[in-house]
Amino acid sequence: MSARSAVIEQVCPVCCEGLRLPGILSLPQGGSPRLGVIVLVGGPQYRVGAHRFFVSLARHLAGQGAAVLRFDHRGMGDAPGEAVGFEQLDPEIDAAIAALQRACSSVERVLLWGLCDGASAALLHARRGDARVAGLLLANPWVRSERSLAQARTRHYYPARLVSADFWRRLFGGQVRWSSLRAALGAMGRSVAAAEDTGDFRSGMREGLARILDQHGRVTCLLSGADLTAQEFTETLREPGWAAQASRSGFSQQVLDGADHTFSDPEHRAAALNLSAQWLQDFLAAPAMPCTHPAEDPAVI
Repeated sequence: MSARSAVIEQVCPVCCEGLRLPGILSLPQGGSPRLGVIVLVGGPQYRVGAHRFFVSLARHLAGQGAAVLRFDHRGMGDAPGEAVGFEQLDPEIDAAIAALQRACSSVERVLLWGLCDGASAALLHARRGDARVAGLLLANPWVRSERSLAQARTRHYYPARLVSADFWRRLFGGQVRWSSLRAALGAMGRSVAAAEDTGDFRSGMREGLARILDQHGRVTCLLSGADLTAQEFTETLREPGWAAQASRSGFSQQVLDGADHTFSDPEHRAAALNLSAQWLQDFLAAPAMPCTHPAEDPAVI
């Protein structure tokens, strides 16, 4: 435990379908937190996260007064079993919520904080209308499809490339093939089909978003300005079915200009942590505590 963070940490295993998944529970010193946070890692990561981000996140939010659990998904990190896709994480999320509430019986409501396909899993779980879950923070949600990728590249990548002086210098200097220019112009000139993608995980995510908002839950999207995954999600939110949900009062967005997918830059990392703390404070009944610059983490657990 760091004296500066005023956080207690303890082992908190998550028992899921006969497997014991390693978890770490971060608790504020003193008091009985009424709010819990489950951190859902994204991609082939484990409970520490890239650049130790999940360690920092758990300690920062616990320092604000919440009980925070981060754990290894099946087949990842130190967890046994076979890895499953993010579309099949409902049993792990249910088990994590149960583990947190067993370890900290004062917790009444739970929030889900997810990165990448961990954020996608949080929305898919929301379809079930779990009354224990009061809100979500979705960091750079994964919505990859051929259509979303084409839209993101057409709107964000190709225009920036065509106005780049360096691109034209390299083109006329023979360092870039003329076929690259034709490809960029062709991509911008082709229209993307108007019909929305249906019948896959994205429609389930949209259903989950509608369900949690119907239950008066709150959803915040934390999007990195220099991340293609975030740009794809931004394009997805323009689709009619998604746009209708994004316009509702319980939905909000925060964009970190220049940030990459995992907030690797120290400035962006600190901003992501503090925005997460502000999101948490919206759910806490007590007056907001000062959100200071995150302390350095002395150890990785």
